[in-house]
Order: sequence, then structure tokens, then C-alpha cells
Amino acid sequence: MAGKSEQGRGYHDIGGLHYGPIDPRVTEVNPWEKLSTAISNALGAGGRRIFVTDESRRAREQMGEPLYSELGYFERATECMRMVLIEKGYLTAEELESRMKEIEARMAEGRK
Repeated sequence: MAGKSEQGRGYHDIGGLHYGPIDPRVTEVNPWEKLSTAISNALGAGGRRIFVTDESRRAREQMGEPLYSELGYFERATECMRMVLIEKGYLTAEELESRMKEIEARMAEGRK
């Protein structure tokens, strides 16, 4: 959980703070997490250059502490992409929501 504990330190700036032991076991990466990284690479400096690291960092800083603390690493990265792409006019929140509902329905049909 992120938290602002020092003057001038944002909720997202947790470097050097004590958050307990780190579990050294390697965990399996979910397919959607790999896809998130691939999309980020394709849209970022290694691909189309639609957004840059600084924009992603700014989006993390603007998402607010409650959302930042609630989301995991890949969820934050995906949310940042969403924020920047909407901000730049590549899509609207409504278009994205509509598309996600279409995909969800298609996946539900595939499970039957």
C-alpha cells in the first residue's frame, strides 16, 4: 500500500521505504499482463511513439492515491495507457467501455 509519509514525497514514491519482506519466488505472469506490456511497447518509444515514459509517469502521479494503491503493477500500467490515450484523443472512455463490453460478451460465449 502506497502512502505519503514524508514532506515532498508523493504517494507513488515508495522507493527506500520499508514495506516488509519481499517474496523471492517467481510468479507466473498472466496472459493479459504480457499483452499489456506488448501494447505498451508497441505504442511507446519502441514502436509508434504515441506516448512516452514521462506521460506514463505523470498519469501514475495523477491517478490518485486510492486508485494507485488498489491497482497492481500491470493494472497501473494499463490504466496509465488508458488515461494518456483518452487525453490525446485516440479514443474516448465511452468507446473503450463499449469495446470492453463486446469483448466480455464474446469471451462469455466462448465459455459456453
